[in-house]
Amino acid sequence: MNNEFNVNEIVKIEQMPIVFSQLEKIGSYIAEKTKDLDKLECTEENKVEVKNRRTEINNTLKILEDKRKEIKNKLLEPYNIFNEKYEQECKGQLEDASNLLKDKIDTIEIQQKQEKENTLREFFKQYQENYHLENIIEFEDVGLNITLSASEKSLKEQIMDYCIRISTDIKIIENSENSDELMYEYNKNGHDYQKAVLTLIEKEKQLEEIKKQKEVKQQIEEQEKKVEEVIETITAPKELIEEDEILEATFTIKTTKDKLLQLKEWLKENEIEYT
Repeated sequence: MNNEFNVNEIVKIEQMPIVFSQLEKIGSYIAEKTKDLDKLECTEENKVEVKNRRTEINNTLKILEDKRKEIKNKLLEPYNIFNEKYEQECKGQLEDASNLLKDKIDTIEIQQKQEKENTLREFFKQYQENYHLENIIEFEDVGLNITLSASEKSLKEQIMDYCIRISTDIKIIENSENSDELMYEYNKNGHDYQKAVLTLIEKEKQLEEIKKQKEVKQQIEEQEKKVEEVIETITAPKELIEEDEILEATFTIKTTKDKLLQLKEWLKENEIEYT
């Protein structure tokens, strides 16, 4: 299509060489006026002169900058008109034509992709039934990336490998002691056997820790109860206790050495036997 005309012959910028020639003349003039600046020394005597030269240079720069902006606007004005016409007559039509063909291509590719997916779904169903996985996995669980470039053979191999792996995992789980709990974690963790096993081990550790904490708490409560019974016995009025009634209690005491000696003396004074 682009061989039918020469773009370079249609779009020309004829004034730019003239502008470049003018800029080169101005550049030569500036170079001549500033060639001695590197040799110029700034002293107290000529500081005002140096400042004046710098002011002159800055003023020249401002004049040229203002002119540059003016030229830029003049150059952009015909370009903007050209660009608008280009967008309308050339780019717009070509983009519309390209998008039209893209829609047609997308339509047929979506259809082709759907046909490939339907074939793979049917293939998956056969393996699902063959390994008795109907209530365990779905087609989406395989995680296929179905594209037109992906070979149907490789996608089917992924389905076969996935179904075989799931079937193998289930056989191992069914022969485990805690098969029900392991199967629950297996389904919950996206059919990842290793992850299911680790999750179950962690749960068992947590349950064991809770059991230990409960046992320790129970022991503490029993010790506290024994202490309370002893205290009640010791502090009970003498008339409520028969003279010949002997009571026995066992408990553990945690205190300082001095307080333990005081307790020992108190037991002696009250004629309480201890071992």
